[in-house]
Amino acid sequence: MKYKNIPEEEIKNKITRDFFQQFDCTRILGKIDFAVKARAALHEDVYLLWAEAKQRPTDIFVMLAQLVLTIGKARTFDGILPPAFLGCYDSEKIAFVPYHEIQDIFYQNDFNWNVAPSNRNTKEFKQVYEKIKKVIENKIHFETCLFYFEKNDNELRRFIRENFVAGKTDTSKIKIDKNNFKNIFNKWTDEVLPSIAVNWDLIKKSGLIAGDFYLADLLSAGNKTLKDKLFVLLQSNYYEIDRHLNEFEIFTSSKIEFKDKQKAHNQFWAKYERPPLEDYWDYILNRRDLLVPPDIRERKGSFFTPKIWVELSQRYIADVLGENWQEEYYVWDCAAGTGNLLEGLTNKYNIWASTLDKQDAGVMKDRIKNGTNLLESHVFQFDFLNDDFSKLPQGLQDIINDRGKRKKLLVYINPPYQRGLGVTNTKWHKKEMGGAKDELFAQFIYRIYCEIPNCVLAEFSKLKILQAPNFSDFRKLFRAKLEKVFFVPANSFDNVTGQFPVGFFVWNTGKNEIFKQISADIYLKTDNRAFFDGQKAVFNYDNKKLINDWLNTFSNKKNKSEAIGFINAKSNDFQHNNHLVIGSADILSRGDIHKTITQNNLIERCIYFAVRKVIPANWLNDRDQFLYPNKKWERDN
Repeated sequence: MKYKNIPEEEIKNKITRDFFQQFDCTRILGKIDFAVKARAALHEDVYLLWAEAKQRPTDIFVMLAQLVLTIGKARTFDGILPPAFLGCYDSEKIAFVPYHEIQDIFYQNDFNWNVAPSNRNTKEFKQVYEKIKKVIENKIHFETCLFYFEKNDNELRRFIRENFVAGKTDTSKIKIDKNNFKNIFNKWTDEVLPSIAVNWDLIKKSGLIAGDFYLADLLSAGNKTLKDKLFVLLQSNYYEIDRHLNEFEIFTSSKIEFKDKQKAHNQFWAKYERPPLEDYWDYILNRRDLLVPPDIRERKGSFFTPKIWVELSQRYIADVLGENWQEEYYVWDCAAGTGNLLEGLTNKYNIWASTLDKQDAGVMKDRIKNGTNLLESHVFQFDFLNDDFSKLPQGLQDIINDRGKRKKLLVYINPPYQRGLGVTNTKWHKKEMGGAKDELFAQFIYRIYCEIPNCVLAEFSKLKILQAPNFSDFRKLFRAKLEKVFFVPANSFDNVTGQFPVGFFVWNTGKNEIFKQISADIYLKTDNRAFFDGQKAVFNYDNKKLINDWLNTFSNKKNKSEAIGFINAKSNDFQHNNHLVIGSADILSRGDIHKTITQNNLIERCIYFAVRKVIPANWLNDRDQFLYPNKKWERDN
C-alpha cells in the first residue's frame, strides 16, 4: 500500500501533495474529512470534492455512507454549493461518485439525520449504506470511479485532470447543472424570495410554488425566460403569471413586481451563469418535484416512478392485453405529475395525461417540444377527486361515454399515497368505503370503478387493497378481476423510505369478481435493472379470524395483584410487530392492545408472542396477517 502505516492526517497531506496540488484543500467544512476547492472562484466557494478519509482499508460503501450521514446531519449543502463529486479514500484506494447520483438521499422524508455518522449499527446507517450500494454497485467503471493508488496512478491523474474543472480561470460566475440546481434554489429562497411582492398564501392556492419563480429565473437569458410554457415568466423587471384569453378574446396576464426594485434579484444572479446548458433543461424541469415543499409533494403525489418499473409495468400490460395494446387501447394517466409513467409509449394519439397541478401540465407541454411523445391537446390540468368529467377534453369524454370505446380504455396510474388528515375534503371520501376512504389511492381507484365501468385499470399502489382488514368494505365494493401483479420494494421509488411492498396491478373492471388469492411476481432493483426474485402467494383474509381475536379469548383480569406482567400489541400484521412487547406496567402506551399476563394465561400469551416474533419482518411480508390458530397447538407438548 502506498500510504501504509501512517496516520490519517498524514495520508491527507500526501494525497493533497500527490494529486490535488493545483487545488485548495485547506478548508475544513464541519466534520467532512477532506474538501477540494477550485482556486479560481471569485464570488463563492466552488467545491469539486467532499470526501471521507480512513487510515486502514475500508469498504467504500461504508465510507460513503458515513460521509452522507455527516453531510446530511450538518446539512452542509444548505449553506455551501455541493461539489461535483463525493468521495472516500484510505491507505490503498480512492473512489468518486457524482453528487447528482445520490443527492436524492438527502431529501428523504421521515429520516433521522441526528444519528452518529460513525455508528454502523443504526438502522439509518444501514439504510443509507443500502441506498448508496444500490445506486453505484456495478457502475464502478463509468458512473463511479475507483482507483488504487499504486496500480492506477496514471488513470487517477487523468480522471482528476479531466473531471475536476470548475470552468475557465477567468470566469466569475458559477455554472448551474443537475448537481447544484436544487441547492442554488435553497439560496435563492433565502436571498431573492423575500423581495418578490406577492402574497404567498394566495399564490399557493393557485397551485404555484416558489420553485416556479425560480425556474423562470433559472431558464432565462437577459432576464427573460426562454421557455414560454412555464406558468411563471420573468419579463425583465417583473414576473408574469396567469396568462390567458379573457371573455373578450384578449390575451391578458397578471404582473408581479419586486419590493426592492430588483436589487436582491440582480445581486443574486450576478454570481451564477444563466441559463444552464440546454442538455440539463429537461432534467431540471422533470425534477420540479425537488422544488415542491414536502407536505405539498405528499398530498399531490409528486413522486416519480423509476424507469425500470415503468418499463416492467408496460411489459405486464402487454402480457394481459396483447402485444398490440398500444394500437388497440386508449390510455389515460389521471395522476400524471410530469408524465414519466408514460415514457416509452408510442401512440401519442391514444394517450391522455392529466394532473392536479397545472404547473406539472405545463412542464409536460414544455417537454413535448423536447421530444416527449404526447399531444399538447391531450395534456391538461384536472382534479380527479373533485372535478366533474364534463371538464375533460371532448375526445376523452367521447371515449368514457361510449360503452364500446370504454372497454378499450386503460387507466394507467401511480396515484398519491397520502392517508389520514388532508384526504377527507375530496368528493370521493365516501363512507361506504370503510377505512379505505382515508387513502387517496383508494379514492382514485373507487371513482374509476364507479364512473368508468368496464375499463382496464393498471395501477401502482400499496397491498392494502388485497389484504388490509380495514379495506374489507372496499373489497366488497371493488369487484374487478385481478389479471396480473408484481411487487417491488417501496424504497426503490423516489422519495419513499418505508420498508414495505408496492404492487403493480392490472385489473379488468368489466369482470365482477371479489379478489381471493393470486401468485405475485417479486422483483428487486439490481444494477438499475429489474431482477426477478420468485413469487409470493397473496390471500384475501376477509371472513377469517385473526390472531388478535385469539388473544382476546383468554382471561384478561385487570386486578394488578394477579398480574405477573403485561403484553402490548397492535394490528395483526408484520408491519406492527415492533409494537409487540412483554414487560411491566410502564409499557402500556406502546400499543392499542393491553393485556395482563397471569398464571392462568401465561402459556397462551407466550405462544402469541413467540408466533409473532419467530419470523423476522421484512419489506415483503410487511402487510401479511397473522391468523387465528387451529386446535393443534393445544396438543403440542
